[in-house]
Amino acid sequence: MSYTILLVAHIAVLGYWLGSDLCINSEYRFITHRPDIDFAARDAMTDHLMDVDQHVRYALILQLTLGAMLASHLAYLPPQWFWAMPVVGAAWIALVEVAHRQRRSATGERLAQIDRWVRYAIALALLLAAFGAFDTMPLWLRIKLGLFAALIGCGVIIRFFLMRHFRIWAEMREQGPGPERETIIRTTYRQATMVLLALWTCVAAMVLLAIFKPI
Repeated sequence: MSYTILLVAHIAVLGYWLGSDLCINSEYRFITHRPDIDFAARDAMTDHLMDVDQHVRYALILQLTLGAMLASHLAYLPPQWFWAMPVVGAAWIALVEVAHRQRRSATGERLAQIDRWVRYAIALALLLAAFGAFDTMPLWLRIKLGLFAALIGCGVIIRFFLMRHFRIWAEMREQGPGPERETIIRTTYRQATMVLLALWTCVAAMVLLAIFKPI
């Protein structure tokens, strides 16, 4: 596979990722800020929101996979990584997909927890690389990897906000919405969006580093 094809795919996945994020945040805001709409309709939209949210998860995995393949192609990583990362990426996507499909079961909860631990492990590996685990990497790439670790951290924090949202949402489904619960889910939306802005800042910094390679 040529460097150009990998690079174009890497850039295309970035657009896919940011576009998905914008759609998800827009739908999430609509759901949390429209108490005048029938709750059953909002509940159906929330279920759809989680389907759309899968695209962001796919994009993160694809971006990491393609980035590692590019780094291997440029000899910043060992050559074995070029073929190993697609296998790792495919396995991770399978985990994310099964966890999503089983999300209403105990098995789905366990798989989601495994996925979070995978993210912690990858963030740690990125930080190790950023601080010199691979002496073949230039400084700009190490900083980029550190930002990618921070980005994964932002994503995990957003997941915890969503878990809080769904706890309140389950109460609303069982007992009906009310002003206090509506206020909580709107506040949770705002907090998650602030973390999302930090995530986008990391992405913007990573893009600038990749383009200009200043250091």
